[in-house]
Amino acid sequence: MRWLVARYQPVSLFSLKQSEATSTGGKSLLVPTPFAIRMALLDVAIRVQGVAFGPQAFEHIRALRLALRPPRWAVVNGLLVKILKPEREAEERGRVMQPTIAFREYVHLEGTLDLAFGGEPALLESVAPLLPHLTYLGKRGSFLQLLAPPETVETADDQPPEGFIPLVPWNQTKGPFPLGHLQRLDEWGPGLTFEKANVYTSEKIQVGRDRIPIEVVLPYRPVQAGRGFTVYERVE
Repeated sequence: MRWLVARYQPVSLFSLKQSEATSTGGKSLLVPTPFAIRMALLDVAIRVQGVAFGPQAFEHIRALRLALRPPRWAVVNGLLVKILKPEREAEERGRVMQPTIAFREYVHLEGTLDLAFGGEPALLESVAPLLPHLTYLGKRGSFLQLLAPPETVETADDQPPEGFIPLVPWNQTKGPFPLGHLQRLDEWGPGLTFEKANVYTSEKIQVGRDRIPIEVVLPYRPVQAGRGFTVYERVE
């Protein structure tokens, strides 16, 4: 299979909660999810090529196979922050928002975040111009930048490039159970359509059908921990 490999340098703290987390709590994932990567590519396609190209870009992005190689180090920092959330009894209390405390985690990624996109040559050619415009993954502010033009790699069968892990459920991968850190990511479901992905329509995304969870084993191991932080090292 042909793969397009893009190497990105994280330039700010990364944060992305699990889809099941609440607004006031939830740990951050260590890497962007397949759902987040595909949505980011769709956003870039619309901004670069126009809204009319959205449905076609959606189908191209859906057909991609995804794999990644996480940075060498990931340092997770947890803290409490003050936020505002909607007031349930707005009229009685005379306010629309109420202050409260929320738990947040921010991840410092040391090293490059390498993404691999697999598919037919024509499909990869349509996606390649979008990759330089991909500037953040996860929550807004989780910035990254492309270090060099994407490289083309050929592999046997449908295996990802060496050192990369496929972003599919671990029980669908070949070989023994891998060592690492198990995390629940989310992926585009079979029922997701462009109309549902478009925030300007009345169509809603249904968790479990349009947005499905997958368990992926990341090649990380904790090497140090303390009050409010955990250090993960990539397993080579």
